[in-house]
Amino acid sequence: MTDRPHIAILGAGPVGLDAAIAAAAGGHSFTVYEVGSQVADNVRSWGHVQVFTPWSMNVSPRMRAALAAHGSEPPKGEECPTGAELVEKVFEPVAALPEIAPHLRLGHRVLEVGREGLLKNEEIGTGRRSNRPFRLLLRTDAGERIESADIVLDCTGTYHNPNALGSGGIRAPGEADAEEWIIRRIPNFEAPKLNADSPGWAGQRILLVGAGHSAQTAAMDLEALLARVPSTRVVWAIRSEAPTFGAIENDGLPARASLVAHATRLAGSDSPFDVRLGRSVEALRPSPDGIVATLGTPAGKLEEVTVDWILSLTGSVGDARIYRQLQVHECYATSGPMNLAAALLSASSADCLTQVSPGADTLKNPEPGFFIVGSKSYGRNTTFLLRVGWEQVDQVFSLIRDAIAPAGTLS
Repeated sequence: MTDRPHIAILGAGPVGLDAAIAAAAGGHSFTVYEVGSQVADNVRSWGHVQVFTPWSMNVSPRMRAALAAHGSEPPKGEECPTGAELVEKVFEPVAALPEIAPHLRLGHRVLEVGREGLLKNEEIGTGRRSNRPFRLLLRTDAGERIESADIVLDCTGTYHNPNALGSGGIRAPGEADAEEWIIRRIPNFEAPKLNADSPGWAGQRILLVGAGHSAQTAAMDLEALLARVPSTRVVWAIRSEAPTFGAIENDGLPARASLVAHATRLAGSDSPFDVRLGRSVEALRPSPDGIVATLGTPAGKLEEVTVDWILSLTGSVGDARIYRQLQVHECYATSGPMNLAAALLSASSADCLTQVSPGADTLKNPEPGFFIVGSKSYGRNTTFLLRVGWEQVDQVFSLIRDAIAPAGTLS
């Protein structure tokens, strides 16, 4: 193995691109695999949404320095950008840098990662797994193929693996057959059409499910749609009977505090929506008049609502199938890597603003040379902040440097 091992970076989002800059700065051979046809595919999907963190928290020091070296200056300050602005002013310029662009592989989905010649249950704790390269199964429009790497950084995030709509976190009966009626992202309600064959959102019957920040954002946008087109109907199903919407006392992010306050009002007694508190989706079935959702209460009461569209904004979690043949120790509660999950669960604060990376050791897995970085590393913990992802990149490359022995091999 060379003194600069080849690094595979999975995902060209904010953390993956930051890792690419770090790899280039360290003189490493690396490849960035991105499932989308453009970088930051996830961010583009909610480009119309304004984030509640300011520019100062959405551009990493590494990105800012790399762009400045080529005469580009990303915005600064406390104004909150939209997803589209982040893509246009930061992520696309980073991807176009001469030290990054040649290493990007767009339209490449990483299906699985394994070790050359080894199964998950072989060479447990012997250290010999590090002597074998990783095998990456890739899918493109041209078909499937295998590529290799010495180190893998999984920065794939959680966007492409949304949680199920049904009660208890599993799919509701009929959910799989109802996918054409289910939207699992924050829509642009000003868009004229949902798809080529459907009418726009105006005047439609919509079931909104969820209470997190994505659902809160959709609720706020739906209120504006109702003001423009009063014939629109919205049923908002919230699992909790007394939702707090993640309110944080003396919130240091004014935009987040405003969003939570807005959601609290929309779920109140004067709501323009048909709010159903303490409701979970028990079943779905099509009807001649739309899609029928059966909602259930903790007491077992069932009720039906018929709608045209369902907004399932119930969160997401990283896809662990990618590394099923690797020795990754997952937390039984959060699905995150165990060392990091334990550190997060023992933290005293649930506010993302107080989060710092617990240290490089928490990023290590039993599988040598495999690191889960970014929002996926937090599993079902919702306090991830981009700043933490960039700290993780620092720590992973510190581990890589420390592991390179003088003779030019990984120790």
